[in-house]
Amino acid sequence: MAKVFFISKENVRDAWLSAVGQILYKGDVIKTEYDKPEDPPSRDATALIEITKPFSSPIMRKDKILKIKSKYGNTYEVYGCLADTYLIGSIQSGYIEEIIDGVNDNLLSDSDVSFPYSYHDRIFNYAPFSLEDTIHKNYDLKFVDNKSVKGHQKLIKAEKVKSTPDSNVWRLKNDVEFDLDKKISDQMGIEKIPIGVIEFPRINQIKYILQKLKEKPYSRRAQAITWRPLVDPFHIDPPCLQRIYMRIKEGCLIMQTTWRSRDLFRAWEANVNGMIRIQKNVAEKLGVEVGHYLDFSNSLHIYGNTISEVKDMLYRMKSKGEEFPPEIVDLIE
Repeated sequence: MAKVFFISKENVRDAWLSAVGQILYKGDVIKTEYDKPEDPPSRDATALIEITKPFSSPIMRKDKILKIKSKYGNTYEVYGCLADTYLIGSIQSGYIEEIIDGVNDNLLSDSDVSFPYSYHDRIFNYAPFSLEDTIHKNYDLKFVDNKSVKGHQKLIKAEKVKSTPDSNVWRLKNDVEFDLDKKISDQMGIEKIPIGVIEFPRINQIKYILQKLKEKPYSRRAQAITWRPLVDPFHIDPPCLQRIYMRIKEGCLIMQTTWRSRDLFRAWEANVNGMIRIQKNVAEKLGVEVGHYLDFSNSLHIYGNTISEVKDMLYRMKSKGEEFPPEIVDLIE
C-alpha cells in the first residue's frame, strides 16, 4: 500500500527532520521522470505536514538568531534546520525575493534558456496562458456558435441576448453588439484567432484573498492557483505548487498549500520559508495573528542520487548530539 504520512510539529525544523527520516527509511521506492539510467530509485510518500507555529524557533548560532543576507542585500531570519545547506543557499541566492517581490519575473521573457514559470508571477499575476507558453503549445480560438448564444437561458435572463422581430442581438461590454443572425466571424473579419496573440487579463490572487477575507473572514473561497491546464501538462518542468488556501479562524490566519511534487531534501524548507512569508504579509494587512501552516504534497520525495547525502547529514547531526524528533531517532543509521 502506498505510504501516507501525517506530521504535526511546532516548528519547521522538526517537521522537516521528521519527514526526512520517515520518507528516507519508510517511504515507497519508486523511479522519477528525471532519473538518469544509473540513478537509484527515489523514496516517496504522500504527506500532510502541519506546522502549528511557523515563526517559532528560527535557526540559532551560538545562542543568537542567525541572520542570512541575500544577494539583494536583505537580511532574513530563517526557519528550519541549520544542516540544510540548500535552505541557506536558497535564501542567499534570493529565493524570498523571487517569491515575494518577483525579482525573476523578467526572466520569463528576458531569458533564452528554461525559466518556465515563477511562483510570484503565477500567484500575483496569474493568467491562463502567456506569450512564453506558445513555445510548448498553441491553440486556435474559435468564435462561439450563434445558436448556443441564442438559446442560452442565463444570457437571456440577464438580458444580454435580445430578440426582436427583425434580429437577435447579443450585447457584451461597452455596448459591443453582435447580430446573431449573421456569423460572428464575418462581423469580426476573421475565422479564428491564434491564442498567442491574445493578452489575457492578469489576476493578483493575493489581492483577491485580502479583499475576500476583509469582507468575510470565514469565507471558504480565499484561494489562489498556479496551474495552467492549457500548457503546464506539456512543460518539462511544470509548477510544483498548485494551490494556496487561506481562512481566518479564532483570530488567526491559517494557510494551507497543495503541491503535486516536492523535493524534500533540496527544496521543501526553502519553499516553506517563502510560503509563510506570504502568510505573514497577508496576516499583517488583515490585522490578525499568524495561525498554522499546513503543507500537503501528493509526492514528497528524496531523489535516489541524493540518498547518500541525506544519510551523511543525519549521521553528522547524530554524532554531534543534535536533537531529533522521537519518531525517527531509532531509524537513523
